[in-house]
Amino acid sequence: MFEYLKDVQFKQLPQSEDCESFGNELENSSGPRIASRTLVSQLITTTLLVTTLVVGAVLGAWLGSSYLMSANEYCIREVSQDSPLLEDIDINFSTIRFNGSLFQENIFRQPASPEVDHAWESLGVNYRAAVVPSHLAGRAGLSQSQVQIADKYGSGFPANVEGLHHLHCLNLLRQALYYNFDYYHEKGEGAFKNDDRILMAHVNILRQQLMCTVDIGVLGQIWWNREEPMAYVDFNTRHKCRNFDVVRQWAFEHQAPEEVPEDYLKPPRSVDDVFETMP
Repeated sequence: MFEYLKDVQFKQLPQSEDCESFGNELENSSGPRIASRTLVSQLITTTLLVTTLVVGAVLGAWLGSSYLMSANEYCIREVSQDSPLLEDIDINFSTIRFNGSLFQENIFRQPASPEVDHAWESLGVNYRAAVVPSHLAGRAGLSQSQVQIADKYGSGFPANVEGLHHLHCLNLLRQALYYNFDYYHEKGEGAFKNDDRILMAHVNILRQQLMCTVDIGVLGQIWWNREEPMAYVDFNTRHKCRNFDVVRQWAFEHQAPEEVPEDYLKPPRSVDDVFETMP
């Protein structure tokens, strides 16, 4: 009945009653291979672990230096175009209550006079163009086809800080108000040297800026007149404001010279870089 097993080859088992010899035989036959595989596995695991730690440390250091930034820096980069100013200054935010009073005067809202003009000038409304280094041009959104300073005068790009230009536009609108217009028109300085229509362009710049950075704050209402209380809009609201004086100081310190030689600017690279009409 066991004929089906007759061709099966069995290895002879040890004849000893204890199984030490059998155990030794198994150990001698397979042990080295198991130990070798275990060692290789450990080496591979250790290598992978060390590699992961090294790569993680290098990547962490790179990310830390390249991408980690303060909350203020993150915010300014999210809501503003990149700017060469960020190489030199830190933009901080503080809460400031606006003066929205109709009756509390300050120098900036008074009728035209040399004192009022001086106050507006102190804001940097007529600063000369700043010099942006060539290596920061791309970051600032400046292209190689735009006006550049000759290499022998230090190279770079003449450019104005936009925030100060917005104040420049606002100052011109102030000057063009009906109670100021005659005073500045007779002086014939700045934009008043040109056709009166030039002033209209400044209105459009401010319109676009206000729409671009639309304020999502709200104006509540207050009660006034204790004899007969009436509701009135409260324009004296709190705002998160940037540190304007730091920006103004940067623009002041980086102005191009007041007097420049005739060859201060590089000539256009080609006719393709020159517009046919004023844009």
